[in-house]
Amino acid sequence: MNTAVAGADPGLNAVAVPETFWRSLGHLNSFRVFLAIALGIAGMLADQTFHRFEYPRLFQATCAVYLLVALLFRSPLLARREGFERQVGRQALVDIVCITLLMQLSGGNSSGVGLLLIVTLAAAGMLSETRMVLFWSAAATLAVLGEQIVQAMAFDGSAGGFARAGFLSLGLFASALLSHTLAKGALLASWEARDKSRQAESMARINERVIQELPYAVMVVNGDGEVLQHNAQAAEVLDVRFFAHCGLGHCSPYLAEWWPRWCAGEALPAHPFQVGREGRRLRARFIELEASRREGAVVVLEDMTELEVRAQRMKLASLGLLTANLAHEIRNPLSAIRHAAGLLKEDAQSAHSAVAEKLSGIIDSNAERLNWLVEDVLALNRRDRLTREALSLVAWLNVFVEQLAQREEMPRDFVVVHVVGDPVICFDVAHLEQILWNLLRNALRYCLKQPGSIRIRAVVGQTKVDVDVGNDGPGIPTALQSRLFEPFYTTDKVGSGLGLYIARELAEANGASLHYVDIPDGALFRLSCQVAPC
Repeated sequence: MNTAVAGADPGLNAVAVPETFWRSLGHLNSFRVFLAIALGIAGMLADQTFHRFEYPRLFQATCAVYLLVALLFRSPLLARREGFERQVGRQALVDIVCITLLMQLSGGNSSGVGLLLIVTLAAAGMLSETRMVLFWSAAATLAVLGEQIVQAMAFDGSAGGFARAGFLSLGLFASALLSHTLAKGALLASWEARDKSRQAESMARINERVIQELPYAVMVVNGDGEVLQHNAQAAEVLDVRFFAHCGLGHCSPYLAEWWPRWCAGEALPAHPFQVGREGRRLRARFIELEASRREGAVVVLEDMTELEVRAQRMKLASLGLLTANLAHEIRNPLSAIRHAAGLLKEDAQSAHSAVAEKLSGIIDSNAERLNWLVEDVLALNRRDRLTREALSLVAWLNVFVEQLAQREEMPRDFVVVHVVGDPVICFDVAHLEQILWNLLRNALRYCLKQPGSIRIRAVVGQTKVDVDVGNDGPGIPTALQSRLFEPFYTTDKVGSGLGLYIARELAEANGASLHYVDIPDGALFRLSCQVAPC
């Protein structure tokens, strides 16, 4: 609603006046057009309408002029080219002159035409200044009294005519002042509504800004489960594009399923849920807006993947230096043990001692396993020593899979490679080889070991290239997914528990990310790489 900010200014423009005032002025002008036509028709039936009607042509001419002026008022009124108060004053002047003249021509005050001035004075009450309202009321009163004086001099000099004129004048003043009081109340209400509207808009902008600046993903949901507001973090972690009043089902089927349960006061599952192409693990918290939960809630989404990574980094910060020093200290005696085991094996072979040869083999295999563990730990110290280059995945993946098949002694058709387009990534070749080697060895260990059991798929996105390594083996339980990338955690008796941890560390060193994606028919790891050029 447009409201007045300087109502006392006679040059009040269209923007400063309430819209209801302009509509009222438009209705008054429409009434003026109807009145001119009605009085013109009444003039044609003068014998049945007025008790004294001596100048019919002048009456008809006055009605015609009144109608023409009313039509001329319509254009500036619709265009609002002039100030509101100027248009009100001009229309009031025309009404007073024309209606007084028509009252004179139709037999004076007794014709009842003068009562039409009450409508005009009620419209004049919309003026902002009380003195202008009184001015037009006084002008109308003087016109009525002047007309009565002319009637008294020409026809009837009785006191009854002046009494009627006086009562009419009082009615004009009363209608003008009453309308002015109501108009001032409307203006005050419009000012208050304007201030409250501005405050509401300001609070809405502040709320939106605060929501956007929050470190968490936040959505404001109404009672019907429609998203009213959200921040950029919510769109990022949910990997969706929001639209006006979209439902929670558009964001995540888990949220859509939990919403009615939360509204009913039921307890929600505590474990995180996965969303997006990167398999983010999120935890949702519903904060009610009121106790009954009918007005909606604020949904806060916490990225558990990022929180777990931060916690893991803090946990490993104190262990990093220790493990590196231990690896260096273990390496030297380990070399001596392996050398001694080799000599013992030679002696056992020369002495044809089967027991000694078996024992030396056990020593050698366990020393080899310890050596792998030491190499994995030392690889963490070399994560920042990288040389990234533009690498075409089409040719490189095929060569890599051939080498894997030879070294692991598996059929080549176990692995199916599907590359969409010709993606070129920015990566250190040695790091990429170590990452995929760990992922493919794990896939080979748990797959069904038949043609097509292992799937490698590369797809180009807007800013990333996703390299998916999946297999048809059993999926990883939800309870264990949060510990996949923890160092030294493994469910394999012969594993070191460092493969996935080192793979993620090397991926992050190359500006990439490694995630587990929960799929219904197996296990899938997604490596999201930067697009070349480096």
